[in-house]
Amino acid sequence: MIPMRPDSTRVSIVWQEPAMMQIGKSGLSEGVIKEVKRLLKTHKCIKVRLLRSALAEEPKEALFEDLCDEVGAHLDSIRGNTAVIYKMEK
Repeated sequence: MIPMRPDSTRVSIVWQEPAMMQIGKSGLSEGVIKEVKRLLKTHKCIKVRLLRSALAEEPKEALFEDLCDEVGAHLDSIRGNTAVIYKMEK
């Protein structure tokens, strides 16, 4: 099943805002997963930034995909070390 995407206006607004979440050297810890779930519940579409220290273990694309799998979200796009992820309502 192909997930519905949020409207492009909403995504472009999220890209203009500061990142709501930063992932550091601890990577995808339990606290990070919990916080991303909480943010997605409230905002549905968020901007997540990877700090350089988080990139030591695996490539950024894999890290963002793992994050989306953990929280049940979808990856919209990646620019540099920043991505927009979203969770659509059922």
